[in-house]
Amino acid sequence: MNLQMPKLESRALKYGYSNARVKAMKGLLLKSNQLEEMIRVNSVEAMVELLYKTGYKNELAGAAVNYSGSALVELAASRNFAKIVRKLIKITPKEDQAVVRALLIRWDLLNLKSLMHAKRLKRSYDEVRPYLFEVGGLREEDFKRIMKADEASIMRELRRTELGEKMLAIGTANLSRRMRESFTSALRSLDMFLQMETIIDAYIYMFMDHALSEVGAKEVGDIRQLLRREIDAKNILIIERLKRHGINKEKIFGSLIKGGTLNELTLNRVIEAKDLQAVIHIIRPKFRQIELKGEAGKLKLTDLEIALEKSITAQKVLAFHTTVLSVGVIVGFLLLKEEEINNIRKIAKCKEFNVPENEVREMLVVV
Repeated sequence: MNLQMPKLESRALKYGYSNARVKAMKGLLLKSNQLEEMIRVNSVEAMVELLYKTGYKNELAGAAVNYSGSALVELAASRNFAKIVRKLIKITPKEDQAVVRALLIRWDLLNLKSLMHAKRLKRSYDEVRPYLFEVGGLREEDFKRIMKADEASIMRELRRTELGEKMLAIGTANLSRRMRESFTSALRSLDMFLQMETIIDAYIYMFMDHALSEVGAKEVGDIRQLLRREIDAKNILIIERLKRHGINKEKIFGSLIKGGTLNELTLNRVIEAKDLQAVIHIIRPKFRQIELKGEAGKLKLTDLEIALEKSITAQKVLAFHTTVLSVGVIVGFLLLKEEEINNIRKIAKCKEFNVPENEVREMLVVV
């Protein structure tokens, strides 16, 4: 027992302050009854009024000068999340900050996708800005430069960013050379970028896993396992989409993201499954909390996507709920905050398109 005391005291000194701060921040997360109120109101404007009573007040007030409707909610959510991330990194012990930053790489991918799609559709920067999150290796000035760049200079602008330096540097040579070359090629053309989004997803997961593998924290193993489970979910959805387009098995296998936990036999069974209920039966050992309600013939791919998302979130909560005096407490809160942001964005969009309340509830991931 005495041998454990110095170790426990050391962890308390290292994580006591940050874990206490995170616990306080967790208490400010939106409760399920607050989300329910937002679902029940009749408009985005009424939803915004409810959000003014929460921690999003300042961000809403600042964004309301130039935006309204769901774009206002999107921008407020983006700025609020960025503020929270800055706080988290500031209170995280220096040697563990790489863990938090590695998980934020996914937001850089989403930012790149939003920018590329906006350029393809000839949208203005002001139109796309609410959907950009300044939390990873891309900053406001980077967004603007990439948005202004023509196809010949996008790569050069990306190299100037913190993200670009890490992802395209020689120092990442131990990552897949083919994957890095594919990523680089995709950025040279808008059309190619849109055609290769699966490859870009795979590169991002590989890069996140590489960053995490260099961190010694005990909880990193759990985080890497969750990322592999996300790859499994993406692969299941890729399979179902390609099946519906009549793509043959060989091409489907060639389109999957490497690094998941589903073996070739299981993936083959998913490809051959006749309906989504059959898919659920096959993957349940990996997604134990998954639920898919409804008649097999009437289920939609979006139903499966939401079910997978909820299952993974349940695993995230389970992995970090009982964690104390560690970076896992910080990571767990970050994952919960991400879900809150996603729920707010979903509700706002659904309000804008008059989606029935019961359908909105089915889309949300409440933990």
